[in-house]
Amino acid sequence: MPEEKGLSLESIHEELLEQLRDITAVCKRHSIRYNMMCGSLLGTVRHKGFIPWDDDVDLLITREEFTRFREIYPRECDPRFELTYLNTWTPRVMNRDPEKAAAFTDLFILDHVPPEGLKRKLWFLELHTLQGMLKRNVDYSRFGLKHRILLWGTHVLGLPFTTKWKTARYEKVSTRCKTGDDLCMSNGAFELMMHIWHPSQFEKLVPAQFEDVEVLIPENWDEILTILFGPDYMTPPPPEERVAKHLDL
Repeated sequence: MPEEKGLSLESIHEELLEQLRDITAVCKRHSIRYNMMCGSLLGTVRHKGFIPWDDDVDLLITREEFTRFREIYPRECDPRFELTYLNTWTPRVMNRDPEKAAAFTDLFILDHVPPEGLKRKLWFLELHTLQGMLKRNVDYSRFGLKHRILLWGTHVLGLPFTTKWKTARYEKVSTRCKTGDDLCMSNGAFELMMHIWHPSQFEKLVPAQFEDVEVLIPENWDEILTILFGPDYMTPPPPEERVAKHLDL
């Protein structure tokens, strides 16, 4: 939990807003397209900012735009921040100060998906396997027996390989398909990756307010939030589910 890492949730939100201001400024300066996604898109629409118990920021960006962002951002970002893969398959903007490492901005990348059929199934299987190979410190109590076995098996499978090799392999597989209208968040965790998106869903972006930062969201945010969270997404979950959730590494 955030408190164990030395930051309160309020401090994490303050740090995340600093990151978001920096990222959006660089993107605006260079006309790099991005949009709020997942919990951050829901927070923008439902709360006009953070979901009160959320502890990260989620942005969506196409592979083409991320290629530009990866080149430009390290040169122009606030010296406090860096773009890093850390020890996971998801690029993140983080503070260089280890004491603030609990606060990070995830960049989910839209990649082309292979045609439906065996090629697509094998592609997803390889990415899921690589995710398991890269995960560390897994809380197995959160999963059923089947998923525990799969997580443990892929973890063991990944032990002979370096993190550098595994992350490089992950990017190579993610970018294998170069064309087509079917897209997915290739670095989304497990089931999040399985949503199939289309370019038209993110074609038009509109400004919105996230706390005191102006951000971009898809014009058809209702359709996207319904896909991600169901038709009742404007209704907050019961109190016992209002907890911060980090990705297990």
